[in-house]
Amino acid sequence: MFDPGAEYILAHADRLITVAARCAFSFGSADGLNDLLLRQNDPYGEWRQPLAVLHRDGLMMAVLRVSILLDRDDQMLSFQAVNRLLKDPGVVAALLLALEDRRGPDVFQPSRTALVEEWRKIYSEIEWKVHGRLVHLRNRGIAHLTPEEMTKSVTIAEIRTLVGIVSRLTVTLQHLCQTETAFRIDILDEYRKLARETMRRSEP
Repeated sequence: MFDPGAEYILAHADRLITVAARCAFSFGSADGLNDLLLRQNDPYGEWRQPLAVLHRDGLMMAVLRVSILLDRDDQMLSFQAVNRLLKDPGVVAALLLALEDRRGPDVFQPSRTALVEEWRKIYSEIEWKVHGRLVHLRNRGIAHLTPEEMTKSVTIAEIRTLVGIVSRLTVTLQHLCQTETAFRIDILDEYRKLARETMRRSEP
């Protein structure tokens, strides 16, 4: 049975997971550089300014990618679009049937039904007021040069929380759809450590 909602999820899961992975790469790297920039005894001298530029640009790319993944526009691919579809029992039933047909019996734990419930639970953790400020930052501070000045922003801690939620949604979507696109929940920590250790090895 063909269902456009189920087909939408299956057709676009890989692309969404790819963007989420790049989001994790960007923020994880920026977070590692942030750890170094917060050090009071600065061993980097002239490297501090370029390091700050890389840190800022990594954060900007993370903001852009979180905004893309949580875009509310019905015409855009996003986790919001997936979430709207997973609220529809008919779409969920069709998706489970399609997965049974294409991926085989639902024999692994957690079950596909449990993964849908897990998606809903994680999605409910999004703080939409924080998301609104993130979108404001994206629109007026990164993506566009508007006549109106930027009046809202987000903290690194708030970005970290949103990226963490996006990462957990990504793992759930990957397991549900059994995609070939690789994503691990520890990517954030891996890239944070990688950025930190790479710069430490470059100390004179």
